[in-house]
Amino acid sequence: MNVFRAVLLTVITAGVIIYGSLYPFEFRIPVGGIGPIRSLLQSWAAPPGRGDFVANILLYVPLGWFGSLCLSHRMGIPLRLLLVTMLGSALSISLEMAQYFDAGRVTAADDVYANALGTLLGSLGATGLFGRWHLPLQREITDRPIPAALLLALVGYRLYPYVPTVDLHKYWNALKPVLLYPSFSPDALYRHTVLWLTSFALIEAVVGPRRCSRLALAFCAGILAARVLIVDTVLSVGEIAGAIVSLCLWPIMLALTRRRRVATLFALLGLLVIFERLRPFEFQSVGRDFGWVPFRSLVAGSIAVGVMAFFEKCFLYGSLLYLFTEAGGRLRTAVLVVSSVLLATSWAEVYLPGRSAEITDTVMVLLLAGGFALTTKSAERSG
Repeated sequence: MNVFRAVLLTVITAGVIIYGSLYPFEFRIPVGGIGPIRSLLQSWAAPPGRGDFVANILLYVPLGWFGSLCLSHRMGIPLRLLLVTMLGSALSISLEMAQYFDAGRVTAADDVYANALGTLLGSLGATGLFGRWHLPLQREITDRPIPAALLLALVGYRLYPYVPTVDLHKYWNALKPVLLYPSFSPDALYRHTVLWLTSFALIEAVVGPRRCSRLALAFCAGILAARVLIVDTVLSVGEIAGAIVSLCLWPIMLALTRRRRVATLFALLGLLVIFERLRPFEFQSVGRDFGWVPFRSLVAGSIAVGVMAFFEKCFLYGSLLYLFTEAGGRLRTAVLVVSSVLLATSWAEVYLPGRSAEITDTVMVLLLAGGFALTTKSAERSG
């Protein structure tokens, strides 16, 4: 990747981290406090919550990834990992001490540990993919980074919190909804079928149509099996039935030209997004205020829900942008279409109970499009 674009993506990532770490920006000087440094040091042995720790790791992975790409490939790998991890750690420590003065925030050393680990993991990933290591599908992923990243977002959503267990009771509990209490829903079948088909199209974009069918089957089996093994996850009839239906439909989809195939998937996925944003279509006569502060609900709510929602939105909106461009449209047109639909449905959510009607989704589309533009130009140049 071009160094300038890598630096720009690193700066954008750091900006997102700063925004998420210091929101709601209500600073004050605590009365009778012990100070930010002592507060940070005294929390060094406090046990972290699992969801919070995982979320803090994920938050800094992109920083480590793009930060590593800013450095020269002639630099030794250990030195590169050290410098990038120090960068992430310095940013984390600075923000943790700033959180001491931010109302509603807590200064915690375990966040620094998680952030440093996330930076290291991101740097290792970029070094392995773009460096001197030889990994399976390395060439395909570096040539088509956008569909690969979208698949990773889907995996991040479906497999959170990424903690496997050897508890047989958990396995049984994960299978109970399918074996003992099966519940079939046409809505769930449509949702999972479209999501699986979209993932197959992304796999095809990375590995080509010849290997796609086998990898699509392996992808389905791997995701479903992992959801049985990972804590706090269960299977549903809808996702299993959707996998079966999508695997049966995919050979038919492959008979279409690629442009028609991705255009069909764009329409199906777009209808899914609109339907889920407006369901149950029970609009109230009086609306709530529209939220103009981006990411407010993601930052202020549950960490686990926020992480899964972020990955899901990245997959859904990113896939819409990608499918539109693969069907022959321009990225700027895709941004206009997708962001307009999301803004309109967000405004309609003002009249729906239990919804967070805000500007977040539109802002995410703009950020994703910017990342796509920078990544696509770099991939084309390297290719």
